Amino acid sequence: MPPIDSGNKRRQRRASWLLSSLIIGAVIGGFIFLIVRPQSPTNTNEPETAVITLSTSTLATPFPVVSTVAAVEPSDQDGQFGVEVGQPAPGFTLMSLDGDEVSLADYQGQPVLINFWASWCPPCRLEMPDLVAAYEAHKDEGFVILAIDLTFQDSIADVETFVEEFDMTFPVLLDQDGAVTNEQYRLLGLPMSIFISRAGVITRLHIGAMSGDQVDEFIAELVAG
Repeated sequence: MPPIDSGNKRRQRRASWLLSSLIIGAVIGGFIFLIVRPQSPTNTNEPETAVITLSTSTLATPFPVVSTVAAVEPSDQDGQFGVEVGQPAPGFTLMSLDGDEVSLADYQGQPVLINFWASWCPPCRLEMPDLVAAYEAHKDEGFVILAIDLTFQDSIADVETFVEEFDMTFPVLLDQDGAVTNEQYRLLGLPMSIFISRAGVITRLHIGAMSGDQVDEFIAELVAG
């Protein structure tokens, strides 16, 4: 029998080693794939992302609606308001719901209550009957309410409905660009009431709905001053 060439033996060993390496590599690669492959969702009917929907009422109410009462004293202000107790009330001119220009200066020498409100504000609705009753009781003494609606966050149709529902006979003013609300009086919540003496000085700030007793007390105090 002829001797086997040593070169052939080396080539056979190299081929055998290469085949073994390929087999081992395939086994290891398959094992790694099983470990790191992406997992399929267990329930394909469930959405992968949550969708948040904002209602129009949420978008239309940037100011806090305050249901609790908060009388503001001079020592409590800390510069957070655009107006301060003991200081003159900033003058303004706004268009009324009736189409007339109304200025705070028109009521110089009279006790004035400025009430910021909106038709979508539940606490505003809560206190409005008491404000209407107080106005009717004290209007002959020169008392006036200037009801400033946040028209830039309201609609004229809703304002008209609100005014008719509560029979608001005092001036209803429309802040259509938000200048009086945001810049002069820096409203922090609704409703907000500002009591102004006959001398034009702010005597009281109140954030939130007032009770009937508070309305009577505060307005009687203002008229008598």
